[in-house]
Amino acid sequence: MHGLVRYGTEIGHFKFETGLPIPEVGKDDLLIEVKAAGICGADLKHYNVDNDAEEIVENRRIAGHEFSGVIVEVGENVTDWKVGDRVVSENTGGACGKCHACSVGNFLVCPHKKSLGLTVGMDGGFTKYVRIPGKILEIYKNAIFKIPDNISFEEAALLDPMGNAYMALAQRSKLLPGENVVIFGAGPLALCSVQIAKLMGAANIILVASKRNEAVRFKIAEKLGVTHFIVNDQEDVVSRVKEITGENEVGVIVDCAGPPEVLKQSLKILRTNGQFVRVGMSFEPVNFSINDLSMNAITLTGHMAYDTTSLKNVLKLLEKGMLDAKSLITHRLPLSEWQTGFELMLSRQAVKVILTYDEN
Repeated sequence: MHGLVRYGTEIGHFKFETGLPIPEVGKDDLLIEVKAAGICGADLKHYNVDNDAEEIVENRRIAGHEFSGVIVEVGENVTDWKVGDRVVSENTGGACGKCHACSVGNFLVCPHKKSLGLTVGMDGGFTKYVRIPGKILEIYKNAIFKIPDNISFEEAALLDPMGNAYMALAQRSKLLPGENVVIFGAGPLALCSVQIAKLMGAANIILVASKRNEAVRFKIAEKLGVTHFIVNDQEDVVSRVKEITGENEVGVIVDCAGPPEVLKQSLKILRTNGQFVRVGMSFEPVNFSINDLSMNAITLTGHMAYDTTSLKNVLKLLEKGMLDAKSLITHRLPLSEWQTGFELMLSRQAVKVILTYDEN
């Protein structure tokens, strides 16, 4: 089979390879034939990276951690799953099973986690077949989920960003119906957060992002529930938020972008006892005072990933038509055209690109 392989540990590079072996299935394993795999923002940081150094060649994995498909083979000891089951991966490939995170079912923040498509040696969905290790299924029964009949493989492949947004807002934030929320960013995580905020009854949903998102992403965001847009490279974010909401009227900010500037602005926007939920990431240092966190009793919540509750509830919301995954899928491409997909996302012409295996 062929697939998109990433080399390197922290920052790597991609290479489209042919002649890859079909994974061997052990007695406790599953084999999934991938039907849809999404390009994630986490993949983009490795695109166009040139680090073919000899010492990293062994640090490889087939990429793609947002994927769905059909079980085509099960090990002889497997009883919970059968050939033909339509499933979506939670992307956990390994966990210790005994740390605090694992004990509360938050496997993706386990210090020893291994993620399919991300961790060296843990192949993901940018190929034809993916092996789900029996060891993780023993520790975590919900490492994969059945897909309801009325949800397509493409929609299911968005479970990762939707579950992420669900946990950030519905499980971790203090947002109440009738309150205002500000969301920084216009990528898939931000647009999923828009939908969750709307479901939770936010009065005003204010999206803050750069002008390059206007042509495509702002239009989709408006359809999904954004009430106001602020173009942060043309407008003063703080004054515009206060103009929309009034003083002290923002209780929750969701940062799906990550740069320190977002926190700096947010400390001037949030009311006392407000909450800043940081979903996005950046490696830039904070070089300003954060005393207002204490002075205004603001809660700073760092957020990562999702848990079983997040994913089960998102699947139910998708099944009932209460979440819209289809509008986020702007492009569908064969796996061999992966570079086009990455370029579309980098240029903001796409929100979510779905790749499907091409036999040729």
